[in-house]
Amino acid sequence: MLAFQVNVSAATNPTRLMVDLSTKPDAVMLSAFDLCIVDSDAKVDLEAQQSLGNKMLARVNVLEIRPNSAAARAARTVGIPLQTGPRPGHVRLDATHPHWVPLVVYEIVQDAAEKGFDGFVLTGLSQLSLSAERAACLQVIAELHRVYPDKQLVIEGALDLAAESRLALDGVLFLGGKEPERDQQLREVKRLGLLPLVVEYATPEITQQEIATRTQHFRALGAVPFFTTPDLAGLHLGPLQEVTRQVLVIHSGPASESFTARVLQGSLEWLGYQVRYWQAPATGTLDWKSQAAHASAVIVDASLQTQPSHQTGLLALATHLKGQHLPLLLTAAPWGNADEFTAWAHLLGLRGSGESMTVAKGAVIREIEHAWLQESGAVRPRTRGFRDLQAPAGARVILSVKAGAQFDQAFLATWGGVWMDAQAAEVGPQLQPIPFLNTWLGKAAQAPVMDMTSQNGRRLMVPVISSEGFTRQTSLQGLPIAAESMTERILSRYSLPFTAAVCEGDLRSTNPGLDARDSLRYEAAARDLFALPQVHAASASRTRPADWATSQEMEREVAGSMAYIHRHLLPPGRQVELMLWPEGNSPTQAAVAFSRRMGVENMQPVRPTRWLAHTAPPAPLMWGQAESLRPLAPGHRRAGPLNASEFIFEAEVAEQQRWLAPLHVSLSFEDATSEASLWEVERVLDWCASRPLHAMSAAHHARLVRDAAQTRIFSQGSGHWIIVNAGHARTLRLPASSGVPDLNRCIGIVGYTVRGEDLYIHTQGRRRTELVLSLDGSPDHLRLASSSGSVRYLESGHRRALIQVADLRPVELAFEGIQPGAVCQIFTTEQPQFIMADAQGRVEVTVPGQSTFRLQVLPPQQAAMR
Repeated sequence: MLAFQVNVSAATNPTRLMVDLSTKPDAVMLSAFDLCIVDSDAKVDLEAQQSLGNKMLARVNVLEIRPNSAAARAARTVGIPLQTGPRPGHVRLDATHPHWVPLVVYEIVQDAAEKGFDGFVLTGLSQLSLSAERAACLQVIAELHRVYPDKQLVIEGALDLAAESRLALDGVLFLGGKEPERDQQLREVKRLGLLPLVVEYATPEITQQEIATRTQHFRALGAVPFFTTPDLAGLHLGPLQEVTRQVLVIHSGPASESFTARVLQGSLEWLGYQVRYWQAPATGTLDWKSQAAHASAVIVDASLQTQPSHQTGLLALATHLKGQHLPLLLTAAPWGNADEFTAWAHLLGLRGSGESMTVAKGAVIREIEHAWLQESGAVRPRTRGFRDLQAPAGARVILSVKAGAQFDQAFLATWGGVWMDAQAAEVGPQLQPIPFLNTWLGKAAQAPVMDMTSQNGRRLMVPVISSEGFTRQTSLQGLPIAAESMTERILSRYSLPFTAAVCEGDLRSTNPGLDARDSLRYEAAARDLFALPQVHAASASRTRPADWATSQEMEREVAGSMAYIHRHLLPPGRQVELMLWPEGNSPTQAAVAFSRRMGVENMQPVRPTRWLAHTAPPAPLMWGQAESLRPLAPGHRRAGPLNASEFIFEAEVAEQQRWLAPLHVSLSFEDATSEASLWEVERVLDWCASRPLHAMSAAHHARLVRDAAQTRIFSQGSGHWIIVNAGHARTLRLPASSGVPDLNRCIGIVGYTVRGEDLYIHTQGRRRTELVLSLDGSPDHLRLASSSGSVRYLESGHRRALIQVADLRPVELAFEGIQPGAVCQIFTTEQPQFIMADAQGRVEVTVPGQSTFRLQVLPPQQAAMR
């Protein structure tokens, strides 16, 4: 009991209680809490939860059991009567029988103990009224305490028993109850030195403010609260609040061709939002309620072909969003005639006639927010899609064009906003999407975002070689094929985690234009390539289907090609890590999901085609949902032969701005067919080697993207969050104005760095991370600022750290949070090294690529002795 009490009362962060009596509780949800009560028969991975430090308690009914259970058979054996119970499918035990106590202790509760639970919640005790039953209950509690001294013991209700058995108990659980009476009970439990746990029943419509008020009330009484529905089926309503960030897009036609997909999705992803597309029906009404149930915002896409039958649903949706203070964005006019516009104008305060107009000449920029321009300099007015439309009174106009009539193309209002740019998807937007969308979504709901562009304070670099050109004959000396020259000139020289994809049809010479007599040479070249330790294997399918939707052998294309590579080309112990979809040929959702069922990640390269990369809005890094999610690899390279100067220019411009995407170095075997093309590749890789980047394989980054999409974030209060994921995505991003991590209260945070307007927070990659921000943080706490390789903390403290690093090259690390001029001792070999912190309290070290080292900040006295 003492350990339980100290853990709860002395903890800096309040205990998080979760009660889920469903048959299969949500494992991710349980991971966000540190004290969980589940049914003793629930299907739950206790070891996984306990590895996070969670205490898992089994709720055990000591009076009602199932008639076909082992406990029922044991009861019949010793002669305990089985009576009809109030719950269907259960029988009731006679607590006055002399064998009831040993049955509970050594059969019913022991079953839960053998499963590995950390303790038990005894329920059913409050139903007992006879003095003999009460005495038996006290005996059960005492015997359980004796038999399981290392287990936590909680009773549900039965406050009268708690007073006499308080030395054997750890807490009392209350389910529901009337407020005045229950508050008195909570005070009594606290007076007895026990922990009061209270489950407050509520409806899903309860507001966060109500939950916060009730939580403060319960914590003032010393209780640990949890809010849920009366069915106790795992719906958590508070006090922990899940941060939901989903944008619903209503569109027509292919989602990939929508305005949102081509202009806005990448920015929404960067802001931490998931985009869900809903194709409106061609006829009939819009059933928006189920679609918008979990949406944080809604976009009416420019591709939407509105029908008269849609108007009622769209207006009802807009009314709902306005009432719930959820933002709505119109990227095209959802009305089709004057009567429909009148309804929208009345609801949203729009002015003008809303009619489309043709503008021949004379258009001028009336008003523009220069700080939000995508490109600095003069801006030409765009008149395609011109309308007589003005923003509501008091709205913030971002871009307005005047050509006789006035067209406020982009503005922000209390209900959301408008951004109507009919040319943005073709020639690029005139406005930066990130500041516009960030303001539209509202800064009040700021929460950490899983960053997909960096790790440990450095921008990610992902080098990939696609399969095209593998068998091409080169003009180099000795006439090697492209795969052989790529291996000799590039892969064997650069210590980078290259991902190389091969196509089975190329290697077997079954693809058109290849000679079967050369297949042995092609396979030998592939074996030499994959024998290099830094090369990761990927499949580009069997034949590179021109259309995956019509392919009759999807499983053979995916699974068969991977099996061929694994059996015939890879060294022992290696495996195919990635399905690299051929560029420009999007796979079906079924193909993506099939590759995931095989346990293999997937990725598709994407090259800019419409505008220069540095002037384009952020490109999406994923497409699809759940198992059909497809990570994307947008790069700076344009179609055609590699141009190193253009690539480096675009990359340098991007480096000076916010990190909006990793540096995808997209190569192909066609880049190794001549001295000139190899020279371009070497220039690109030499430039990359000179930059402070964190190299990562494509499969690793695909896992990171998937993990970021599946991360769940919970708010425990102002500046306090719980982050739950698989640990592949391990960088959090927030505005630099949010504060800095308080490392004395954070769990799983090893450091941070500030870059421009953004704060990047480095985690240990645990399945649960606890982030607490403050204005000053922990200025004297040793922290990681950056690392060029993967980092694993084995030990961590205010002035010391034991760290394991892994990379193909020596790892460069920087640490901060040290007193300026302090001496640090670094153990990488038997002989320690000493280094002095600079004027900013920073030290930089370089250690071998696969090593473990200890960093110790010496006290002033010890440093002086040295």
